[in-house]
Amino acid sequence: APDGLKTKGGISMKGAELQFSIPEKLEERTPLFQSILELIVMTLKVPHLSINGANKLGILLLSSSNHYEHLAELGKMVINGKISLEDFLPNLQSNTTISDATLIKRKGKRIYGAKRLRNYVSGVHERLQDVLLTVKRCGGLNYISRFKIINHNKRHLSKPKELAKMIKTGEIRSGDWFIYDGGLKSGENVREARKAGVKVVTRLDINFVVHRFGKEFRKEDILNSVKAIKRTIDGVSHTIYEFKRCIWQGTMGNLFLIRGDGYSDFIPLFTTALNSKQETVIRKYKERFLIELTNKELKSYLNIEGNYFRTKESNYGFFFLLCLVYNLVQCMHSELPDISFKDVLEHLSSYLLYVDPPKCVFAVEEPFERLLRDIGYEVPDKMNTGLTEAMLLSGVAAT
Repeated sequence: APDGLKTKGGISMKGAELQFSIPEKLEERTPLFQSILELIVMTLKVPHLSINGANKLGILLLSSSNHYEHLAELGKMVINGKISLEDFLPNLQSNTTISDATLIKRKGKRIYGAKRLRNYVSGVHERLQDVLLTVKRCGGLNYISRFKIINHNKRHLSKPKELAKMIKTGEIRSGDWFIYDGGLKSGENVREARKAGVKVVTRLDINFVVHRFGKEFRKEDILNSVKAIKRTIDGVSHTIYEFKRCIWQGTMGNLFLIRGDGYSDFIPLFTTALNSKQETVIRKYKERFLIELTNKELKSYLNIEGNYFRTKESNYGFFFLLCLVYNLVQCMHSELPDISFKDVLEHLSSYLLYVDPPKCVFAVEEPFERLLRDIGYEVPDKMNTGLTEAMLLSGVAAT
């Protein structure tokens, strides 16, 4: 396990790739600091339980109402820009940012940002929150850098406008890659990327229209006028039609029509990285699919859909907490690269329940051990087990 450190920035865990630490701006607010630390550990121990559920088992020291108040306080800080996920990853270095939208199922009424929307996976209308998630790639892993609950009305920014804002405010630096799906593209965010020197890769609609030398070009025009290139990328054969220095929505870029083995049709990829090779652009766009793995891990293993918070502040506080836990698990994942996110989370949960069992364990310990002995199961002595394991590990190290 990585070393636990006490630094100027707070408690930190130093992994192979980067450091996870509590920023001073949070540590100065002592009650909030204690609450968030306790909720982080609770989520690692029992990610499927609510705050009330964990409290009933004796996992939490502070009261449920105390934690709910501090989650709302944390959410308010997030909304007002006083704290961010990257504050907890002070040495995160990445030149690739990926954004994607995911739908969070919600139950109940009058929940902030939740509306009857069509689930594009199942095709049915459900009460959903539309969340724009952004990750940064580092050491082959995703780290969540920001999220935004999209409120579908005219008073709030749309998803494409949120991406344009990220570029305008310098969240995406000049020279960095910014990858997002075609559903998030717009003339504005591609134009802002070009002005800022950000290398965007996105997918155009199949009925796209681009311009070059004052003429319009569609997919069929390019297929009929450009010679195909064959490339093997990461072991997969691709047919590529390269259409350089064309204009889409007023912005110059390169267009690649790509079809790999098993593709039913060509995928039109547009990039503002004018000097990048086809192989580089294709590999970068393939990284976009890794954010879908993050969406799955948040839903399947961290239970992001299992909350009943209603207010804007509480929703932001809860999502921020789960993103913190996700990033902390990824820091450990960098130390244990040969196992999955799910396995790392289960390892951490097992360790924390072993070293700090909930109060309910002590209430059942004696009668349950008697029952186990009655049915012939020999209950291991925890102290002897620990000593035996230590001796075995030291023996392995010595050899």
